[in-house]
Amino acid sequence: MPFYTTPNVLTLNWNITPTYAVYSLENPTDQELIKRVLAGERQAYNPLVERYQRAIYSHARRMLRDHDQSDEVAQETFVRAYVNLKKYDGRYRFYTWIITIATNLCHDALGARKRHQPLELAGEQASDCDLLEDTAGSDSCQRIRAEIDRLPPEQRQVLLLRVDRELSYDEISKVMRIPVGSVMSRLFRARQKLAPRIKELL
Repeated sequence: MPFYTTPNVLTLNWNITPTYAVYSLENPTDQELIKRVLAGERQAYNPLVERYQRAIYSHARRMLRDHDQSDEVAQETFVRAYVNLKKYDGRYRFYTWIITIATNLCHDALGARKRHQPLELAGEQASDCDLLEDTAGSDSCQRIRAEIDRLPPEQRQVLLLRVDRELSYDEISKVMRIPVGSVMSRLFRARQKLAPRIKELL
């Protein structure tokens, strides 16, 4: 899949499943691909896009509840990451860095939505429920998702980053720009609120 440096022509393939495994020489690691891109091998960025595009889109979809906006955010995320690749801090996972970019873009989109459409409901309900794979049936999934949506935004985001995106406390701290202690306390409060509600639904 070719990669272009403008969001108008970047096309993402949502049928590709993101991969988080350790890669062999035939499947280079994120760090190896980044080094190749920075050395001038532009096409080495393609595997990074293919590896994480679905995860970034899914993250944006949960925050924005709108397919078109989520698609735009996902594309812009990879464009910005490519343009600013020299600023990437190799001490952190590449995935943590790009999900931080995506989160900031989602906040911008939500802010614009509130300014320009204050009376309009949020976009379409997210239909995927991979956070709730262990629950029985789509009806339970949707009802539990509704309970998650009722959480305060700061608690909901921490919960989704931890359980759905499988980020560590340190990574969530970096994404949300809050202390690790705040991450842990928000996650604890979110789980405390959800536990009795989910028990009633299942």
